[in-house]
Amino acid sequence: MKKLSTDNPFFDFTGNLGDWIILNILFVVTSVPVITAGASLTALYQVALRRQRRESNYVAREYIKAFREEWKQSTVLWIIFLMTGVLLLFDIFYVGNLGKGMAIAIGCVTVVWSLVFSYAFPLQARFQNTIKNTFKNALVLSVRHLPYTVLIIGLNSIPVICLAAGTFTTMMAFPIYCFAGFALTAKINSIFFDKIFREFMAKSEEVQKNEN
Repeated sequence: MKKLSTDNPFFDFTGNLGDWIILNILFVVTSVPVITAGASLTALYQVALRRQRRESNYVAREYIKAFREEWKQSTVLWIIFLMTGVLLLFDIFYVGNLGKGMAIAIGCVTVVWSLVFSYAFPLQARFQNTIKNTFKNALVLSVRHLPYTVLIIGLNSIPVICLAAGTFTTMMAFPIYCFAGFALTAKINSIFFDKIFREFMAKSEEVQKNEN
């Protein structure tokens, strides 16, 4: 009789799925205070990107380490997004009373906010940079890789759509999403981000060589 071996596709699949569930639970728990959500997003993407590059083995340990190391700058990023997001949300609710021109302006700002938000925390997870340069790179990369950006924003919007729809089915789907959805979304997005960041690093190195 053959013995069960851990070097088996089934064990690989269940082990990987278990890691993503653990990662998702850590993300949800550390995001509960709200103010910590920025550090949680950065830690989530740091682990997801490392796993995409096959450099990650212990998701819980790596997540906690990233959360502690990225706490300060990620929290500043998050506060900026949170404050501007609340202001935009307030304006959107009153957009009917503001006139067509103002409505278009708010719509444009909202699009820019979404573009930058989608890339800021993955960039924070992958590169050491100032907040100003993180915002700048987020905007440039999101526009340069617009097809990927549309997919990323679409995936990120799933939990919001589930809650906004307000139907029984979508409301029931949200707890399931909280079990594994955030981490799996980060996993899929990291496939795109890894390719984008590799190209970004290659171009940066080429520019530095030309300058020298």
